[in-house]
Amino acid sequence: MYRHFFKYPVLALSVLLASGTAARGQESVYGILHIDKSRTEKVSPVRYGLHYEEIGMMGEGALHAELVRNRSFEEANPPEGLSVRNGLYENIPAPKAPAHEVFECDPLAGWTTLPLSWSPIYISRTQEYGMNEKNRWSMSVHVTPEIKDCPEAMIVNRGYFGMDLRPGKEYRLSLFMKNTGMDSPVEVFLTDRDGRKMSNTAEFIPEGDGWVKYTAVLKPEKADSRGMLAIRPSGPGRIAVDVVSMFPSDTWDGGRSVFRSDIVSNIRDFAPDFIRFPGGCIVHGVNRETMYDWKKTIGPAEERPGQWSKWAPFYRTDGIGYHEFYELCEYVGADAMYVIPTGMVCTGWVFQSAPWEFIQPEVDLDAYIQDALDAIEYAVGDTSTVWGSLRAKNGHPEPFPLKYIEIGNEDFGPVYRERYEKIYTALHSKYPGLTYIADSIIGKENDDKRGDIAKFPVPEHVEVFDEHYYQSIEWACNGHYRFDGYGRGAADLFIGELGIDGRYPYNILCTGVVRMALERNGDMNPMLAERPVMRQWDFLEHRPMHSMFLNGTDSSVKCALYYISKLFRDNTFDTYIDSSVKGFEGMQKVFVTMGHDSVSGEYILKLINLNDKPVTLTPEVRGFGKARNVRMTSLVLGAKDNTPASPQEVSMTGTTEAALDLKKPLRLEAASAVVYRFK
Repeated sequence: MYRHFFKYPVLALSVLLASGTAARGQESVYGILHIDKSRTEKVSPVRYGLHYEEIGMMGEGALHAELVRNRSFEEANPPEGLSVRNGLYENIPAPKAPAHEVFECDPLAGWTTLPLSWSPIYISRTQEYGMNEKNRWSMSVHVTPEIKDCPEAMIVNRGYFGMDLRPGKEYRLSLFMKNTGMDSPVEVFLTDRDGRKMSNTAEFIPEGDGWVKYTAVLKPEKADSRGMLAIRPSGPGRIAVDVVSMFPSDTWDGGRSVFRSDIVSNIRDFAPDFIRFPGGCIVHGVNRETMYDWKKTIGPAEERPGQWSKWAPFYRTDGIGYHEFYELCEYVGADAMYVIPTGMVCTGWVFQSAPWEFIQPEVDLDAYIQDALDAIEYAVGDTSTVWGSLRAKNGHPEPFPLKYIEIGNEDFGPVYRERYEKIYTALHSKYPGLTYIADSIIGKENDDKRGDIAKFPVPEHVEVFDEHYYQSIEWACNGHYRFDGYGRGAADLFIGELGIDGRYPYNILCTGVVRMALERNGDMNPMLAERPVMRQWDFLEHRPMHSMFLNGTDSSVKCALYYISKLFRDNTFDTYIDSSVKGFEGMQKVFVTMGHDSVSGEYILKLINLNDKPVTLTPEVRGFGKARNVRMTSLVLGAKDNTPASPQEVSMTGTTEAALDLKKPLRLEAASAVVYRFK
């Protein structure tokens, strides 16, 4: 059936945030707040998760606590399966498009020698001493006799914009060396940002003629958030170095994990219901060779080759691999949603036979099915199984919290629907307790996605339908009631990726408008994966980026998107109460949802004001006739978001006691969201 009795028409489009006759700070009557307590509907609370994808140094240089950049010297590896001719990739559409620029990278990214002007230490990237098939590159070090007269000469790794080094904390170092002609010790220590030594020294003597692993604990004598790791051969000769790794001792879980504690703490504060991993376009890559291969992401660091990645900075170490993904879910109390490849690649990298008809590569689909079955077995299989036993060997005999399998990412069309059915049938027959998710068509112009469910070979096998939206503020406002018209009895509703373009802070508040639309349609068991979750502040070159968190070398800051997301995450309900805003002119800019939470026994009223001035709503409220004491939480946004450089621009007011009389006009602050809870 279709929803109808809660739906009110959205009026014609007007220019967003037009000031009209009132200046900012002046108050006007906006419209009518309609609430009818007698008209209710049982719903499922919206499930809010996170969309994890290695982009913008979300993991590398941030959540992944590894301090050494380019630790295995594989960062400059080009994308496999793509050939270059005359400076352009071959056999792809629009090879001159900016998104298709040929990948180039400093082979020794993160590494350099001191002094900068000249050093008796010469380093280069080589395949001559490859450690194994998965780790082919290493750093060749040639030291000349002048090293004796140049005590300041050393190799340094700058990390990801510097290493956060603090006294009282230990740093666990490991590296591999191969003696190719050196009989002098190699010293390793920490330096400040200017290359001045600031820790104890570990001394290693190159041994034998094979790869040997060395370990040490380094202890800084002072603090520097832009420190470095130094390697100093004490005499002339040649060595090869590989897999240089250093973690702080205070990673999450008492130093037993690979995750930065402050960032995990922030994620736990949000308390996601699930985490979607590994993406995103990382799942399908740009060809078969660059699709996500979970089997390459497990095991020790020296056996993880890493991978060229579609998104800048275009390389990931896979230090946060398939196994660590599940560990993260456990650490933050989230269910796991694993997105599997279907053999279809990013549509921007394949040709079209007609508009929106993409020529996908022919693949052995059975191999992809088997790989997915192996992945599920690794996550939840008994320890007597092949992959379940490997999970146990890797330190986790208990099953991981895998709940969802998404079949493909942003895959669509007849080829996808056929593949979905084959994959679903195979996986569901062996693991019927998991929830399976299907993809929808992408593109701003393809706004009627849900009609494609009927085109699947067996529409009933589409349990959850993932719709991705990268749209404007106007779309969010004018489409607030879009889900009301969805047919019932089909797949559950899931927004796996959401991005609202436009002026800050109204774009951030508009993500709340979409959340309200999901709440209005809670009978469809809605879910939303929040994104962008994180970016690295220095990688952004200190330009605004409105992610949930911005991470620096020594801090993780909650931003406006976190706070609006948290406001909804902490105030879900399981009964929807008829509520809307009426009587406004132009595009709707004030929104409301109301419901009842049976767990707390509280009514929950949420309002968002997208106007750049305070407004007042005239009440049309039935069933809430008396003034009452309420708990109020509000978020008022200004012109600036939080950053590591300025972390106090945005904060959500703590829950405060207030009086609310829904029979009287209700005032809303400019650019704000507010939640009232009462019994």
